[in-house]
Amino acid sequence: MKGLIKIVLGILLIIIGLLTYLFFRKYSGDLIPYPIIWYFAGILSAVVGFLLVKSGLTSRDRKVIQDLKAEIDKFKSKADKIKVDLNVCKIKTNNYTEQVEKVKSYRAQAFDTMYDSSKNIENINVNQAVLIFETENFGQREHYYSPIIYKDEITLRFLLDRKKETNIYIDRDNRSRYYFDLEFLND
Repeated sequence: MKGLIKIVLGILLIIIGLLTYLFFRKYSGDLIPYPIIWYFAGILSAVVGFLLVKSGLTSRDRKVIQDLKAEIDKFKSKADKIKVDLNVCKIKTNNYTEQVEKVKSYRAQAFDTMYDSSKNIENINVNQAVLIFETENFGQREHYYSPIIYKDEITLRFLLDRKKETNIYIDRDNRSRYYFDLEFLND
C-alpha cells in the first residue's frame, strides 16, 4: 500500500511541478515577486515526484517478489522432495540472434536508412537452455523440465558442475505440478 501512496503522491507532484514550471516560464507580472524561485520550485517538484513514482514502483516490485517467494516456500513445505544430480540432467539449448532497433522514433529511423540502413539495427545474442531430469516412479518414466535459463551452455555447465545437486519439489496430489529449484543460478 505504501508503494501505491508514493506513486499517487509522485504523480501529483509531477503535475503540480509541470504546471508551476509552465506558468512561471513566461511569467512577467508584478503580483508575485521573484518568479524565478517558483520556476525552479516547479522543476524541483517534478523531479521529486518522478523519484517518488520510481521508488513506489520498485517497492511494489519488491512486494511481488516477496509474495512469490512466500508462495514457493509454502509449496516446498507441502511437496515431495527429490534430490537431483545435476550431472545427469540433459541440457537442451536454443541460441539465436535478434535484431533490435536502437532508435524508436520513426523520423530518426527514416533519416538513418537514407544514410546507412544498418545504423539503427543492433544484433543481440539470446541464449536459452532448459534442464531435463528423467526418473522412474512406480515403473513409469517421468520427465521434469526446468524453467528457461538465460545463460549460454558453457556457463550453465560450469555452474551446474559447481553446485552438483539440487531438488525438485513435486505436488503430492498432482505430479504434473512441480518446482525445479534453480535459485542458485541467481547468485
